[in-house]
Amino acid sequence: MRRQIIIAVGAVAVVVAIIIGWYLLTQRQSERLITQGELTNVLLLGCDTVEGAGLVDSMTVLSIGPKSDVCLLTLPCDLRVKLGNGTLSTLGETHTLAGATGAREAVSAFLGIEVPFFISIDSEGLQLWFDELGGVAVTVEKAMRYDDESAVPPVHIDIQPGTQVLDGRTALDFIRYPDETDGLNRIARGQQLMSAVLKKIYQQNPTSIQKTVRTIHPYQQTNLSLTDLYDLAELLHGSDVSDLRTATVPGISVVTNEVAYLEPEVVEMERLVARLIKRIDLLTPEGIRVSVFNGNGVRLIATSTAKYLQKRDFEITEIANAESFAYDITYIVFLKEEAKAYMLLEALPSNAVVVSPEQFEPHYTALEPMVPVETDLLLIVGAGFEVGDG
Repeated sequence: MRRQIIIAVGAVAVVVAIIIGWYLLTQRQSERLITQGELTNVLLLGCDTVEGAGLVDSMTVLSIGPKSDVCLLTLPCDLRVKLGNGTLSTLGETHTLAGATGAREAVSAFLGIEVPFFISIDSEGLQLWFDELGGVAVTVEKAMRYDDESAVPPVHIDIQPGTQVLDGRTALDFIRYPDETDGLNRIARGQQLMSAVLKKIYQQNPTSIQKTVRTIHPYQQTNLSLTDLYDLAELLHGSDVSDLRTATVPGISVVTNEVAYLEPEVVEMERLVARLIKRIDLLTPEGIRVSVFNGNGVRLIATSTAKYLQKRDFEITEIANAESFAYDITYIVFLKEEAKAYMLLEALPSNAVVVSPEQFEPHYTALEPMVPVETDLLLIVGAGFEVGDG
């Protein structure tokens, strides 16, 4: 039962700990890692101990967008991924072998996004925190009864259905209750609890918050400095948590050599990351400014592509020939928000590769003088690209 104690709720206390820190720290000016108005991703870990590698029970990416919108993407710990050395391992095993730093690196590579920070907290800290907070109100859908005398210590869960305030011990029981199906219901309950906690924290006064952070501080570990925690907390404090967006990375149950794990559904995961983390679902074509370049030599292909995009509400800033007609594939170069590139990619009738200016050298240096300063994206049309009649 120990591995079931804090599947997703570990992220809750971590988020709250960050918000608490905002009240405790003075506004010191220093070189900071987290910047207002930029995408910030933090891996939140629920562990049996914050010392050493230990066992991890929950992994959630907290993502705060440029517009201070907050998303939580949960990763099942038994998802099997390919590591940098080519070996296969579950995400939970990466934490056992290499601690929070190894888990952070594995999650970042697996999702294909930058996740520079991590924060972890253990179950004892969680229970203390919920008690200090005075509990949180959640709606329990069905009766939860479970007993396991063989567990150390013995487990006795008895939670009645209905809306009620859960204290620390009951909140942990709410998460660790074993489902007859799989762990997805526990993840959903953890996300439900996260939402309730984030809403309640704003009702607390500074004195209560200071007391709570002193209680849970020994139970967390992070690679963020106190100043960074202040900045992150300030971002959260100014965010709209009433519309908290949550999701879980999808996987298919597989058993190999009598060992069960989840095989990630890669295509669905990439779409989920694009929508949730890269925020393409929060964007609209209006206001996305694109410069279109002919990179395949087909007569008027840049002009016809520009007209195609204008019909779909993109704004065209330039139409021109690229420095070469030898492009084998089509490229989208993002100059500002990467999410805008994926919005354009979704609108195109043919496939394209999304790259940064640095990844597109030396071509970008050749094209840059032709790009108006207000441009968001460069679209270089390559071989085989067609838009038809639009």
